[in-house]
Amino acid sequence: MTNIQVTQRLPVSAEAIWALIGDFGGLHRWHPQVRRLDLSWEGRIRTLYYVDGSRVVERLEARNDSIYRHTYVLVDSPLQVQSCRSRLEAQAVEGACIVAWSCDFEAIGDGEGEVKEALRTIYTNGLVALATALGGP
Repeated sequence: MTNIQVTQRLPVSAEAIWALIGDFGGLHRWHPQVRRLDLSWEGRIRTLYYVDGSRVVERLEARNDSIYRHTYVLVDSPLQVQSCRSRLEAQAVEGACIVAWSCDFEAIGDGEGEVKEALRTIYTNGLVALATALGGP
Protein backbone atom coordinates (compact mmCIF):
# COMPACT_ATOMS: atom_id res chain seq x y z
CA MET A 1 0.00 0.00 0.00
CA THR A 2 1.10 3.50 -0.80
CA ASN A 3 0.03 6.42 1.37
CA ILE A 4 -0.16 10.12 0.61
CA GLN A 5 -1.31 12.96 2.83
CA VAL A 6 -1.75 16.67 2.21
CA THR A 7 -2.46 19.08 5.06
CA GLN A 8 -3.45 22.73 5.34
CA ARG A 9 -3.49 24.83 8.51
CA LEU A 10 -6.35 27.35 8.49
CA PRO A 11 -7.19 30.08 11.02
CA VAL A 12 -10.80 28.88 11.21
CA SER A 13 -12.60 26.56 13.63
CA ALA A 14 -12.94 22.87 12.83
CA GLU A 15 -16.72 23.35 12.96
CA ALA A 16 -16.62 26.01 10.22
CA ILE A 17 -14.42 23.84 8.01
CA TRP A 18 -16.56 20.76 8.60
CA ALA A 19 -19.60 22.74 7.45
CA LEU A 20 -17.96 22.73 3.99
CA ILE A 21 -15.96 19.53 3.79
CA GLY A 22 -18.37 17.38 5.80
CA ASP A 23 -20.95 17.49 3.02
CA PHE A 24 -20.05 14.46 0.89
CA GLY A 25 -22.26 15.86 -1.86
CA GLY A 26 -20.75 19.34 -1.75
CA LEU A 27 -17.21 18.91 -3.08
CA HIS A 28 -18.05 20.76 -6.31
CA ARG A 29 -18.92 23.85 -4.26
CA TRP A 30 -15.31 24.46 -3.21
CA HIS A 31 -12.99 22.23 -5.27
CA PRO A 32 -11.91 23.99 -8.50
CA GLN A 33 -11.34 20.78 -10.48
CA VAL A 34 -14.84 19.39 -9.88
CA ARG A 35 -17.29 20.82 -12.42
CA ARG A 36 -20.33 19.02 -11.04
CA LEU A 37 -21.36 16.15 -8.83
CA ASP A 38 -24.25 13.69 -8.77
CA LEU A 39 -25.34 11.78 -5.66
CA SER A 40 -27.07 8.42 -5.62
CA TRP A 41 -27.72 5.46 -3.35
CA GLU A 42 -29.13 7.63 -0.54
CA GLY A 43 -26.21 10.07 -0.76
CA ARG A 44 -23.51 7.43 -0.35
CA ILE A 45 -22.31 7.30 -3.97
CA ARG A 46 -21.00 10.40 -5.68
CA THR A 47 -20.06 10.78 -9.30
CA LEU A 48 -17.59 13.59 -9.85
CA TYR A 49 -17.29 15.29 -13.22
CA TYR A 50 -13.94 17.04 -13.51
CA VAL A 51 -13.23 20.13 -15.61
CA ASP A 52 -10.88 18.06 -17.80
CA GLY A 53 -13.81 15.82 -18.82
CA SER A 54 -12.89 12.83 -16.64
CA ARG A 55 -15.37 11.11 -14.33
CA VAL A 56 -14.80 9.45 -10.96
CA VAL A 57 -17.19 7.45 -8.77
CA GLU A 58 -16.67 7.29 -5.00
CA ARG A 59 -18.58 5.55 -2.19
CA LEU A 60 -18.87 6.99 1.31
CA GLU A 61 -17.84 4.37 3.87
CA ALA A 62 -18.05 6.33 7.10
CA ARG A 63 -18.88 9.81 8.34
CA ASN A 64 -18.24 10.95 11.88
CA ASP A 65 -19.46 14.45 12.66
CA SER A 66 -18.09 14.41 16.20
CA ILE A 67 -14.48 14.01 15.02
CA TYR A 68 -14.98 15.82 11.68
CA ARG A 69 -13.95 12.94 9.40
CA HIS A 70 -15.31 11.01 6.49
CA THR A 71 -13.82 8.05 4.71
CA TYR A 72 -14.62 6.99 1.18
CA VAL A 73 -13.40 4.52 -1.45
CA LEU A 74 -12.75 4.93 -5.13
CA VAL A 75 -15.19 2.79 -7.13
CA ASP A 76 -14.40 3.86 -10.70
CA SER A 77 -11.66 6.12 -12.03
CA PRO A 78 -9.33 6.61 -14.99
CA LEU A 79 -6.40 6.27 -12.56
CA GLN A 80 -4.56 2.95 -12.62
CA VAL A 81 -5.34 2.17 -9.00
CA GLN A 82 -7.16 -0.36 -6.86
CA SER A 83 -8.08 -0.48 -3.19
CA CYS A 84 -8.01 3.31 -2.89
CA ARG A 85 -9.41 4.50 0.46
CA SER A 86 -9.40 8.21 1.28
CA ARG A 87 -10.00 10.30 4.40
CA LEU A 88 -10.86 13.97 4.69
CA GLU A 89 -10.80 15.42 8.18
CA ALA A 90 -10.53 18.59 10.23
CA GLN A 91 -8.62 18.66 13.52
CA ALA A 92 -8.86 21.57 15.93
CA VAL A 93 -5.52 23.01 17.08
CA GLU A 94 -4.86 26.11 19.21
CA GLY A 95 -7.20 28.67 17.64
CA ALA A 96 -7.04 27.11 14.19
CA CYS A 97 -7.59 23.89 12.33
CA ILE A 98 -5.54 21.39 10.38
CA VAL A 99 -7.34 19.88 7.41
CA ALA A 100 -5.86 16.56 6.30
CA TRP A 101 -6.72 14.76 3.07
CA SER A 102 -5.08 11.39 2.69
CA CYS A 103 -5.39 8.02 1.04
CA ASP A 104 -3.95 4.53 0.88
CA PHE A 105 -3.91 2.79 -2.49
CA GLU A 106 -2.36 0.06 -4.60
CA ALA A 107 -1.20 1.07 -8.06
CA ILE A 108 -1.93 -1.23 -10.97
CA GLY A 109 1.24 -2.03 -12.87
CA ASP A 110 4.09 0.43 -12.56
CA GLY A 111 2.00 3.60 -12.41
CA GLU A 112 2.50 4.38 -8.70
CA GLY A 113 4.34 7.66 -9.34
CA GLU A 114 1.68 8.90 -11.75
CA VAL A 115 -1.15 8.02 -9.36
CA LYS A 116 0.64 9.67 -6.41
CA GLU A 117 1.16 12.84 -8.40
CA ALA A 118 -2.45 12.95 -9.64
CA LEU A 119 -3.96 12.41 -6.18
CA ARG A 120 -1.54 14.82 -4.49
CA THR A 121 -2.47 17.49 -7.08
CA ILE A 122 -6.22 16.94 -6.55
CA TYR A 123 -5.85 17.13 -2.76
CA THR A 124 -3.48 20.14 -2.80
CA ASN A 125 -5.63 22.12 -5.23
CA GLY A 126 -8.68 21.32 -3.13
CA LEU A 127 -7.13 22.47 0.13
CA VAL A 128 -5.81 25.69 -1.43
CA ALA A 129 -9.31 26.39 -2.78
CA LEU A 130 -10.79 25.55 0.61
CA ALA A 131 -8.54 28.16 2.24
CA THR A 132 -9.71 30.71 -0.34
CA ALA A 133 -13.38 29.79 0.17
CA LEU A 134 -12.93 30.39 3.90
CA GLY A 135 -11.40 33.82 3.35
CA GLY A 136 -7.75 32.81 3.46
CA PRO A 137 -4.92 33.68 1.08
